[in-house]
Amino acid sequence: MKRPSRRARALLPLFALALVCGSLYSEGSAAAATAAPKTAPAAESSSPALTPAPLLASRLKAKLSYDPLTGYGLIEKSGARLCFALGVPWAVFNWESSLRIDPPAEGEGGLSFSREAVARIQKSFSEADAAAMSRFQVAAILIDPGHGGKDPGAIGEQTVGGKKLRVVEKEVTLGISRRLFAALKVKYPDKQILITRDGDTYPTLEDRVEIANSVELAPNEAIIYISVHANSSFNKNAKGFEVWYLNPEYRRTLVDPKKPGGPDQEIAPILNAMLEEEFTTESIILARDIMGGLQTSIGSESPNRGIRADEWFVVRNARMPSVLIEAGFVTSPDEGRLLARDDYLARVADGVYNGIVDFVGYFESMRGAPSP
Repeated sequence: MKRPSRRARALLPLFALALVCGSLYSEGSAAAATAAPKTAPAAESSSPALTPAPLLASRLKAKLSYDPLTGYGLIEKSGARLCFALGVPWAVFNWESSLRIDPPAEGEGGLSFSREAVARIQKSFSEADAAAMSRFQVAAILIDPGHGGKDPGAIGEQTVGGKKLRVVEKEVTLGISRRLFAALKVKYPDKQILITRDGDTYPTLEDRVEIANSVELAPNEAIIYISVHANSSFNKNAKGFEVWYLNPEYRRTLVDPKKPGGPDQEIAPILNAMLEEEFTTESIILARDIMGGLQTSIGSESPNRGIRADEWFVVRNARMPSVLIEAGFVTSPDEGRLLARDDYLARVADGVYNGIVDFVGYFESMRGAPSP
């Protein structure tokens, strides 16, 4: 039997370390996982050349997981992970690169790292932080179920099995939005997933956009606004789904020169125009992706009426990429009955969810605004 090459034999322990640490991360056992302390211990170790692992995690503002039975451990911060093993002179960073370090050891101060190992580990996490800051990302997604409380929105009355069925827009939008919110929370645990209402309440239009506009973001972070509605018409034959974005001709103030730290009066209009163009581009891409998701999920049951531009209050006042979804017509005999069914609302939510996921992936891979 042919023996593995020297290089392959050298890499085998690295693969083993990554696999074991991956198991430690996924299992997340209470016995092995230890959150970094909020305050550092008074003394680092009995030896000034060694740093206890909890102190290192505290300095990095990271989470430390260590299983003393196996000797394997994990340091995790903002999605970056370093796997190490007791007595092993290297670690695996982000599952893909090896890092040569002095072997971690256990002594009077517990699990500890040498000064040299600490420096290399800190350098790796600093570089990962810098790389993350250089990438644009969607850090927050706000879902806005239209109407609510005293405002029922559109109402359609249908007959199913000889019985009257009342389809109320505020209930349709909340049913879709709750499902969408739950799915996005699972998909993006590191992002802010927000919803303007989670029950039969009535946030004003001003309240809704204020929630979105007040979200704090880093310079490399973005937020998107998803407004969910259902349609109505005097024409009972009208049906289908639409996605709207702000009319590109509409002018709005996105850069305020009067705001503390804002640009001067001469630069502000230029920056404002650039930001308007960027938000329009991103809103069109977002609308197309959501429309594609809806076409796949409900296109066989509801007509695709396309993406459209208008000046709805929420999309013209939300200072971010934003769209307004019309999930169907509550006044249509066929579509009204569909919108009254939980399984159909789940498919609508699935379509919107898939469109958002497509947009987030594309936006973040492009590191900024793609072209329409």
